[in-house]
Amino acid sequence: MKRIIYLITYLFLGVTLSAQDTYHSQLEATFLTTYQIPIGEWAFFDNEAANMEAAGNYGGNYSIQESTDTDFSKLVKASIANAGNNAWDAGWNIKNQRKINAGDKVLIVFSIRSIGSTGKVSIFAENAATFDKEMFLTVDISEEWTHYFVPFQSTRTYNANAMVFGFHLAGQAQTIEIGGYTAMNFANEVTLDDLPNQINSDKYDGFEADAPWRAVAAENIEKFRKANLSLQVTNTAGETIEGANIEVKMLQHDFAFGAAVNANKIAGNNAQNNIYESKITNLDGKGHGFNWVVFENDLKWPAWEDNWFVDNDGIARAVQWLRSKNIKIRGHTLVWPGSNNMPNDIAANQNNIDYINNRIDNHLESILNYPGIKGEIEEWDVLNEITTNRSLENYFKGETGYETGREYLAEIFKKTKALDPNTGLWLNDFVTISTNSKPGNGNYDNLKKFTRELLDAGVELEGLGFQGHIGGFPNGIPSVLETLDDFHNEFGLKAKITEYDMPTFVDAETAAQYLGDFLTAIYGHESMNGFLFWSFWDGATWIQGGTKSNFFQTNWTANPSLDVFNDLVFNQWWTNETISTNSNGSSNIRVFKGMYEIAYEANGEIVRDTIEVTEDTALEIMGNNISTGINDLLVDNTLAKVYPNPADNQLIIEKQTTLPAIIQVFDMTGRKIIEQQTTELKTRLAVSDLEGIYIVKVSDGIRTTSKKITVQ
Repeated sequence: MKRIIYLITYLFLGVTLSAQDTYHSQLEATFLTTYQIPIGEWAFFDNEAANMEAAGNYGGNYSIQESTDTDFSKLVKASIANAGNNAWDAGWNIKNQRKINAGDKVLIVFSIRSIGSTGKVSIFAENAATFDKEMFLTVDISEEWTHYFVPFQSTRTYNANAMVFGFHLAGQAQTIEIGGYTAMNFANEVTLDDLPNQINSDKYDGFEADAPWRAVAAENIEKFRKANLSLQVTNTAGETIEGANIEVKMLQHDFAFGAAVNANKIAGNNAQNNIYESKITNLDGKGHGFNWVVFENDLKWPAWEDNWFVDNDGIARAVQWLRSKNIKIRGHTLVWPGSNNMPNDIAANQNNIDYINNRIDNHLESILNYPGIKGEIEEWDVLNEITTNRSLENYFKGETGYETGREYLAEIFKKTKALDPNTGLWLNDFVTISTNSKPGNGNYDNLKKFTRELLDAGVELEGLGFQGHIGGFPNGIPSVLETLDDFHNEFGLKAKITEYDMPTFVDAETAAQYLGDFLTAIYGHESMNGFLFWSFWDGATWIQGGTKSNFFQTNWTANPSLDVFNDLVFNQWWTNETISTNSNGSSNIRVFKGMYEIAYEANGEIVRDTIEVTEDTALEIMGNNISTGINDLLVDNTLAKVYPNPADNQLIIEKQTTLPAIIQVFDMTGRKIIEQQTTELKTRLAVSDLEGIYIVKVSDGIRTTSKKITVQ
């Protein structure tokens, strides 16, 4: 019945339709008949000529031309001679002519093509006063006309001329033609899902099954992400054992796979969420979870001082909880050097560099030496987004010893290293992959320039964080790899994707497809040592309304991206093998780099060794009556984990039971060296006085786990 009413309404709109051009009339008919949605209100004018007349442009040469072979009759041709420092240095735009209310659903419609070569544009709808984006995506433009439907929901009310729609065109030198640009406001007559969504986002460069980058990635994964594990099995008399069955069970990747988390939701803090906490450690239902995390906001300077979400003791509790799960932590961020991202008193004292210097010294001392946090952060984003947050640089510029002002940025790195010598120093920025920029773009080039300045100043920079806020039309995979190649070839530093997500309007299937390709490309790149989502649950994400690139919706329903991640990380890139030794008592296996449990049966007991394989590794296994048959105990009933192996100053015994246990350490003659009772889940055992090979036994009176440990 609804469809009939709409069609009747359409027939009675003859007077109105006669006042608008054919193109807009055809669009209304398409909405009614093809998509079965009601006619809304045009956000601009109802004819092409009026919209072209109302539009503005800058930063290039623009002309309005007739078009005879398309659904639209007019187009604007934009010629951009040179890439700008920013994509927005050239643009074409138009403002809304009618009011748009908060919650209104708006559909942008246009066709676009590039002349002569592939183009690149950013499409946006934004607040005319603040530039806050209602919709934003960056797309590669082909030489064929491509039609776009781009829906979004307005987050606030805009009177006439308060919202700007259009394109940023200065991402590269190019000639672009745009036709049929218009937008319809459907108010609350439809849901966002009712509107057509045609942004061609599943056709990103490199999506093809036979794309050349895939073969290269497969070869590189084999080369860079795997290592040889050689096992030699003998009895205590030194005789080799043929047919010994050894289980090689992967526990954790060496490569970082993680996500941004909120401290208040874990470790008994004020917004404790049991499901949230459990998903961090168990994504696949088999006990496999993230091996790295980064706090989204908790360690940012203003959040640290003002206790935005949880107090500092709560952050320390979260750190200790994560470390007890053997999850490594990335600190984000010590100093974000824009005036809006530092405490207010920094800008208020911008002419007093002694004040600022002391203030930063005190902040570094406070956070790096805080009990429970000190020494527990594997690496820090010491500085964040220095290409676009340049307040601190400008405060110091021209002062004695600070010609550019950036000399002080190097000092912050050195102060961090002095306070925490074991932490990795990282620089994090968004101006490459998140903006899909290339050499010739001002911020892209500045990131390289500023990185070189830090290295030349003697900063022990460990790595570069490439934020991965992917646009609605995803970056082409070859383009991502070109950026990583460029920085790796110049600097040779480690690299991580640090803040991966996609916009709300990217559908679940495209989000999953792209995640699989992006992850594969990243895992196969020599420079990369990690990949971190910027959120994994819609209930705790900075993207309003959530995103299908997250693993879970607000009600914890899984998105397809979770299955893609689990299959790659815990299946295709995961080693679980039971191997048998040859006539020489040896066996060789190529494994994914990471932490492993090596299990076998000797003298009727299960022996479990924990080793880390990050390079080609040879392991000697010695024992009597080692089983040459498969025993189910090799798979289950682990009482405790003992690591690291080899050990230096201490061993960590992590029980998988709440029962009290006895820990015993024997040398290879059978002499008991240490015996200690424990009721703790995690016990640290001092072994600094030991050297050589020892057997560690953990018993709770029901089960016994034995592990051979090397102490260096």
